[in-house]
Amino acid sequence: MNTDKENISKGIAALESGPPLPVSVDGNDFTPRYLNPEEIRLFRSPMGAPRLEILEEVCYTRVTVRRILPLSDPNRYISLGVGEEMEIGIIEDPARLDSESLKILREELDKRYFTPIIQKVIRVKERFGIHDWEVETSRGRITFSVQGLHQNVRQFPPARLLVTDVRGNRYDIPDYHRLDLHSFNQIQRHL
Repeated sequence: MNTDKENISKGIAALESGPPLPVSVDGNDFTPRYLNPEEIRLFRSPMGAPRLEILEEVCYTRVTVRRILPLSDPNRYISLGVGEEMEIGIIEDPARLDSESLKILREELDKRYFTPIIQKVIRVKERFGIHDWEVETSRGRITFSVQGLHQNVRQFPPARLLVTDVRGNRYDIPDYHRLDLHSFNQIQRHL
């Protein structure tokens, strides 16, 4: 029977050559692990990849960050994982991280969830099933294409729209009722 010390030593992995071994040896345990912000540190590798150290336990050489509740509570409940398949644990309140770890976490979330806010729709033009959008956003004027409006424009009550272009970029309209009349009509005409 494995002792706790043996389980921890199996989980320690800081090699660049491959993903670390999970700390838990029970592959059937689906209970989420909540990470204590005071016991973890995020830092960057020499190549700029985010790393996670769980103090006195394990170091993961490359981690991914995801929001568990990206729309309803984007600043809490952040999942840290190895790639897209294995979750290491969840940080319930990232504001409790040390300043450097919080900075890295925010940078990674900004990269993953880069979503300019559409403030004005100049035009939407359809040709051969592809809709070309010209818009003013929180990041400036942008032109992008959307194929299959019904699959790539998601509506959330009461009037929020998330638009995904052909390159996978996302754009947010928090409330299309609050847009100017021309923008509102452009959206209504094509939805």
